[in-house]
Amino acid sequence: MAIRIYMKIILVLLFLTQTLLAYTDQDDKKVSDLTVQELTETVRSIVQESIEKCVVAGTMEGRAVPLSLKVEGEVVAKMTCNFDESETESD
Repeated sequence: MAIRIYMKIILVLLFLTQTLLAYTDQDDKKVSDLTVQELTETVRSIVQESIEKCVVAGTMEGRAVPLSLKVEGEVVAKMTCNFDESETESD
């Protein structure tokens, strides 16, 4: 019976130790310590999350060139982002 209690205590301590080490590793990392791949993934994630909070509206004027798949024209668009609204929805 006592062995089971000790085993449970040891497992809980191991779990807490791993969790604390994982958090300290993430908090102490500086941008200068990141590899190019890690920095690329971080920036990509930030940009993707930001773009998800945006809406693009616009118009296109132009024409298709006969007998080809080429399209010539001009696009006028506006991107509107609302970061406050998305934060309140996720809370």
